Formats: sequence, C-alpha cells, structure tokens
Amino acid sequence: MAMKNWIIKTNTRKQISNLDSLPTFDRSLVDYRKYNKQVGHAGVKESMGIQATRGCPYRCFYCDVYKTTLHHFRRSVDSIYDEVKMIVDLGVKRVEFIDDIFNVKKKDFVEFFRRVSRDKLGVSFFFPTALKGDLLDKESIDAMMEGGAVGINVSLESASPRMQKVMRKNLNIQKFKENMEYICKKYPEAITGLNTMHGFPTETEDEAMMTLNFILSLKWIHFPYSHIVRIFPGTDIEKFALNHGVARKAINESIDKSYHEVTPTLPFKKEFTVMYRVKFLTQYILNKERLLKVLPFQMKHFTQEELDQRYSSYFPYKVKGVKDVLKIAGIKENELKIDCLKNEAIEIKDLNNKILSKFPKKKKNADAFKILLINVSTPFTKDRATSEYDVLEPPLGLIALQTYLNKEFGENIQGKIIKSKVDFDSYDELNAIINKFKPEAIGASVMTFHKDFFQKMIKSIRDNGYDKTIIAGGPHPTTSYEEVLKDKNIDICVIGEGEITLKEIIDQLILNKGSKLDGIQLNDINGIVYNKTNHKNISFKKKPINRETELNR
Repeated sequence: MAMKNWIIKTNTRKQISNLDSLPTFDRSLVDYRKYNKQVGHAGVKESMGIQATRGCPYRCFYCDVYKTTLHHFRRSVDSIYDEVKMIVDLGVKRVEFIDDIFNVKKKDFVEFFRRVSRDKLGVSFFFPTALKGDLLDKESIDAMMEGGAVGINVSLESASPRMQKVMRKNLNIQKFKENMEYICKKYPEAITGLNTMHGFPTETEDEAMMTLNFILSLKWIHFPYSHIVRIFPGTDIEKFALNHGVARKAINESIDKSYHEVTPTLPFKKEFTVMYRVKFLTQYILNKERLLKVLPFQMKHFTQEELDQRYSSYFPYKVKGVKDVLKIAGIKENELKIDCLKNEAIEIKDLNNKILSKFPKKKKNADAFKILLINVSTPFTKDRATSEYDVLEPPLGLIALQTYLNKEFGENIQGKIIKSKVDFDSYDELNAIINKFKPEAIGASVMTFHKDFFQKMIKSIRDNGYDKTIIAGGPHPTTSYEEVLKDKNIDICVIGEGEITLKEIIDQLILNKGSKLDGIQLNDINGIVYNKTNHKNISFKKKPINRETELNR
C-alpha cells in the first residue's frame, strides 16, 4: 500500500484475465430507443456494440489505455460468436467492435469471421478503432470481408520512421501500406478509414509531410483523418513534451480544443499546419475523381444523415453535409445522384421488447442498495458548439459494471445507468433524476477530454445537497487520480477495471448502512485511491481474502 502525504493508494487490483467468466452484457439496462436513432462511434445508427477484448498489448506514448488495463486479454471465439449471434437474433444488422485492437491473434480473428460466413449471419461489422493495420494480411482481410466487414478503420498516426519509434507505435509502415492498397483494390466497397495525427513534440515539418504524402498516395481511402495532436494529462507524451520544452501552460490550453483547432503545443509555425490542412482537404477530401469513385459505395452503406455527419466533421466552418461537399468539389447533380441507404433497411423493430425477452427484468426489492452510474461524455445541447460532433453511444463500460453487480447481488441491488445529453441535458435535469431515484452511491465514468465537464457536474450534485459516496472511474481518474481527488467532492477513485472493486466498495457501504466509509474499511479494497482528509480512522492492515480468484481461473 502506497501512501502520500494527503492520499492513500491501495494495492493494485489484478486484471481479470478470464473474460469468458464475466456475464454477457445485460442490454436491458439502457433504453436502446434513445441511442439507435443517433449516429454513434462507428459513424452509423441502428447498431449494437460488442467488446471482445480488454486492454492493448502496445505502449503508444500518446495513449492511456495501457495504464487503465495493463494487459491484453481476449474472450474466446465461442464467447464472441455467441454474443454476436444473440445480437443478430434481436434483428440488429450492424455490429461494431469497440475494442482497441481486435486482430492481435490472427488465428482467432480468421476463425471468427469464417464461422460468421459459414452460418450466413448477414450482419455488417464496423471497426471504429479496433484493427492494427500491419498485422493484417491477405488471408485475414479476405476472411474479414467475406464475413461481412464494412467499416475498416486503422491507425497510422505518423508515416515518419523516427516518430514511429518516438511514440513507441513501431508500425511496419510498408506492410501497413501494402494491406491498405490490397483492400482498396480488391474490396473498393469496404469503407476504409485512416487515422493520422501531426504536431507531435519534436516532429519536423518534413516528417509531418511524410504523413500527408502517405495519405495522398492512397487514392481511394474513404475517410482518412488528419488530427492535430492533443496532449492529455497522465500520458507519456505529456512527460515527453515537458522534457522537450513544451510549456505546461500550452498543454493545459490545448486539452479542451477540438481536433480541428490549432494548439499552442505545435512544434512548427501555425501557418504550416494551416497549409497542411488546406492541402489535405483540397487535394484529398475534395478531390473530384476520388469522390466520384468512393461515394457510390458509401451511399450503399450509409444513410443521408450518416454521410452528412461524416463529411461535415472535416470542416470547421459551415459545411452541412455531402451535398455541400459536392458543390465545393465542382460535382454537378447529373454527374452523381445522391441516393443513400434508406432508414428502413437498417431499422431494428421492437428492439427493447426483444431485448427484454433475452434479459428479463428482475424482481424489485424495496430494501435493495441503490447505485446511480453516470457516463460523462457528451456536452449538453447548449454547449454543442464546443464539440465537433456528438457521439451518442450506449455506455458499454457501465453496462458491464451493472451486469456484474446484478450477478453478484441479485435482488439486493438496484442500479440505474444514465448518460449526459441522452438521459439529462442540464444540471437541473440530472439533479431531478437523483432526487427521484435517491441513490445511496453515485459512480461516474469520465475520460480526460471531459474532465472539466465532469468537475462541474459533481459540484452541481453536491450543491444540490447530495451527501453520500461519489466514486470516480474510467481513464481520467485512473491516470490522474491526484488531480481528481483535489476536488473534495470526490470520495474514491477506482483505478483500472471496476467490476470487483466496485462490488467490494458496495459490500462495505451495505455493511455501513450507506454512510461514507472510513480508512479501515477502504484499506482492504485493492485498486482504489482516496483522500485521507475525507475519511477518518486511517489504519493499515493486509487484505484478508482475494476475491478475484474465481474470475481468473
């Protein structure tokens, strides 16, 4: 147990290695009607997400995933396939993998898609972030495409060999390029995405141009992205930037900026970045020849709304969608008719009732412990101007937590999951939910990008008179728990995975009849950090039992 002068950090929680031991996500915990009409992370509506893995085996210095989940674990092919089959049986036609990397183990990757092909599930798969481009090969690409892959996103970040080493990504750039060329040539209908960034600390203009030229060399990528690097607290890039002369003030000013906005952390002049973006937009995104080739394929897979959101996201000014893009590119209506996929083709009818048939509601217990889980991810409507676009995705992380708690506590727990903008669109609406539900504990999941929004939300809850336990979890509290706990409104930070840790916290809260826990009770819970001044009776003793064993067999 580590101790600082004002916080206590308990022993590290061992990560769950046997993911098959976890219960299948209970999809009845959220109202899918609120989400399925919205464009989600994969850029589509009427979809359902699945998580096949946890963690990432790589250590890219701009990312905090490996600090949240140190090890990369996978579910079995049987487990993944069974959940996909269950989702398809609900009438879902689009499935997105939310994993950081899905194709680490080629054998499992190929086996899964061949099974899908064999059984003719007829589902479209999307990978918004879940594929590593240089690990693909012709066999795995062919299997993936035959199995129904549509949205194939890969991340390059930089085409500079030096920057690849600096950021510890270490891609085989040539293999990466060969794979993308193979997909574009053999499967032009595949909606390929390519993620890149420029503006890394120490990056030169010549190195940045390597990335832009790499994009330009791949003529038929459907949706390439060129983001300006953002430096988040708790990441190794933050340390690297500070060590190479980037001012702390510049980093702080950059955090809340959109990926379109020029940041003060850039290693080169603002004018270069402006030129870079103009060249990217005019020579690639607005290239008439390219648009005439890729748009017919895009219209087969996307609705008008989905395409509009994708194309408008490229422009910081008022470009409302694909029709505006065509005008700017000089494409006339007689050259290309906009005839997108119809909503009826993807609509999932009566989804909530179908979900209830798979996950029936449990009986209510008047004495059940009430916990409210809040996903802090989407700004309120009135603040929409501060975000590029809204991603309204069911919070699978919180669904996983509550599913596990229901399995462990049964009728003795009552959980409620809510998400900003979806279930409440103001602080008043949030507090109205709390006043009505009367939770005995609140858990909030937050990413670093939304940390200021999170702090304001918690302050609003406390100002409303809520005096019970508030627990923070997710990437931001995991990597920046000291910053989080400086706010005395937060009682506990959960580090990394939350299932077992949150169960043990609730165990203690139940024993303590909902009152805030003291140090004696908290010391025995691995994987947490708390502010000493918020808790009395600080005492240190060894944890008597290991409650993780059953999940790691």
